[in-house]
Amino acid sequence: MSMQVFRCSAARRSLCSSCLLFRRTNYSQSALSSVAGCREDPKASASAGPSGRTRTATWSDTHHAVANTRNPLDPTRLDRYLASIRTADLEPTLDDVERCKPEGFSRADSSRYAAEYRNLLETLCRSFSKDQLRRFTQLYKLDPIWTRSSRRKTEYAESIIEKAWGWPSLKEMERKRRDTTEVLVKSFTITPSQLFLIMGKDGADLLQLSMQYSVHISLTSNPLALRVEGLRGSLKGLTEYISSFKKGIIDEIFELPTGHLIRPDLLQRISRLSGAYVENHGNRGKVRICAKDFNDINAAKRLALRASLEVGTQAHTVCYDPPSKTRDSPIEISEPHRYSIYPFVTPCSFPWTMHSGGAFRLRRVADWLGVDSYEDIASTGGLTHNPHRLLNLNQLGHILISSGDNSQRATIFPPLRGTLSLPDALKWVETSGTPLTFVPSVPPALMTVTVGKRGVIHRLIYRTLPQIAGQISTVPQHVLRFEMELSGPPSTSTRATQDLENSPKLKNMQSSDKSNPSVDPLSSQGNVSQLDSLPETLNCMWDSRCQVGRETYVNLMLPDRPMDVQLCVFDWDGITLMQQPQALREYADKLRCFLTNKAQLPQPDPPSTFRYEGRAYYLHDSLSLRQSNNPNLLSTIPSDCRADNLVEVCSESIVDLQSTQKMELCQVKFDATIEGQSWKYFLAACDQLSVASLESRNEKDKPEPAYLDK
Repeated sequence: MSMQVFRCSAARRSLCSSCLLFRRTNYSQSALSSVAGCREDPKASASAGPSGRTRTATWSDTHHAVANTRNPLDPTRLDRYLASIRTADLEPTLDDVERCKPEGFSRADSSRYAAEYRNLLETLCRSFSKDQLRRFTQLYKLDPIWTRSSRRKTEYAESIIEKAWGWPSLKEMERKRRDTTEVLVKSFTITPSQLFLIMGKDGADLLQLSMQYSVHISLTSNPLALRVEGLRGSLKGLTEYISSFKKGIIDEIFELPTGHLIRPDLLQRISRLSGAYVENHGNRGKVRICAKDFNDINAAKRLALRASLEVGTQAHTVCYDPPSKTRDSPIEISEPHRYSIYPFVTPCSFPWTMHSGGAFRLRRVADWLGVDSYEDIASTGGLTHNPHRLLNLNQLGHILISSGDNSQRATIFPPLRGTLSLPDALKWVETSGTPLTFVPSVPPALMTVTVGKRGVIHRLIYRTLPQIAGQISTVPQHVLRFEMELSGPPSTSTRATQDLENSPKLKNMQSSDKSNPSVDPLSSQGNVSQLDSLPETLNCMWDSRCQVGRETYVNLMLPDRPMDVQLCVFDWDGITLMQQPQALREYADKLRCFLTNKAQLPQPDPPSTFRYEGRAYYLHDSLSLRQSNNPNLLSTIPSDCRADNLVEVCSESIVDLQSTQKMELCQVKFDATIEGQSWKYFLAACDQLSVASLESRNEKDKPEPAYLDK
């Protein structure tokens, strides 16, 4: 039997292609003839006679025509099968879908997991309908967001796999893989103010962003944008940060009371000190401030106000020309001297309101044949006997000449080169309009003096608007000086000063220009930040005093000496506590709470402006200083110990709370209201302190002021 089947099968396979073609052609002709017969008259078809061949062909053709013209919307055999199951109450249950659940899965970040996930998804979609999968999500009690009717079939299956069975999302794993492997480049268009705030001081914030998101950030200029290159995931996080950062920027317009525009170089320094972007807005004395928080906004306002108050308020300057002969001898001491402008460097930072580009000082040209380059006050008589030698040009320190160039590049090339006589040099200073700035410093004679106990004082200085007459203000300004002495036990006053000077506001404004540690007023106080709280038994007295009056400055230029002098006249009246401005009293109360309360209270800001006795006062200086309680007494006549020959000399270590700059100040005080105070001893003390050279001298080498009458 098997042999017959094999032979039959072999015979069928042995038919040649021509035979098969003949059979296929014959069938096609028969089908066509039957179709043509169907199109003829039915009566003619019926009269053909009952032929079996004709009936078979007619049925086959009709079957194919019906198959080709079936409506695609009609249910398929599978649909009819599933409908029969539902009719028989055989709806699938969770047990049926659980049979498709594997026992486990591979590691989510492997390639095998992707294949397993796709196979399982295909199995669920092939085994169940969309309605059944949706019903399974409802039986699993998933969140309504996963069971809503608007989802696709594959989404129901994915919800069952991920939410009910706990498989990691394949789409999420692929996204993470792209985020950690694909490197993209994206540009963020920004404005100059946004760039300044994103960069931070010296670009520290931008560097931190680059390190935090592991991206490379560069700057393009046309248009202004940040070009960022990094992984897809890092760029996504950085995009969200920059978008949130831009929305949080505060923009405010501040109108200056003086109505003066601020120099561009000062705008850059104000922006750097305050951490806010500041620019001139129009030409009517308005500035636009952009910052990340309101503390930076307020700091920028105070600095802008101070810069506007100093516009056109250059102090009156006088120059001292020492005589070429003594008053007792007609013999010439030396030939007429020559003068030149030399570069100047200070051990501490220059005032932030000073013109940038370099600082210079007018000095006598040294005589290399042995004659001292400084004035010999023992021979000339100094300021005491030569008041007529003051030449009109229009604390102790140096009167500096700016380069006149507001560029940020420092230079050692003076604005005037060569050597000139003193009158010619002064004429150039007067006609060129070069700004002069007095920078306080400590005389060399006091650098080695041991400083005694120092009291801690918080000082606020308010000024009225300057009355401009030409290019400088010649009318004395009204000044209100408020001081708050931080007395009490040493640990208490030190802690209070540390809190005042090291507050978070000042830490955010720390200048990158570090001062010399020798002039740091906090260096000798030690670290007191470890004091957690003040003892309850301390009863500190925070004395405050207020003075109001008129103040004027005169700069005394001494080109024949290593130091210059600034004379300050303050005609003041005291104000009792109850008569003090209400704004200052409220500030004093808040400051006491800040310095003594255990709670983390915010540091109060001093009032920027207030009115007192019909005048508007504006904040000019906010200082924290340490002042010697026992001033040094400088004897103008060493052989005489009378009290009226002793002049009070005090030193102050100052921290500017607005700009964080630190300086040392030396003051020679003369009180005209005290009986016995003589003006000539005051000038003699200025002579002794300003004439001491920078070279160290022994006591026997120091000149004795023998020119004073005993």
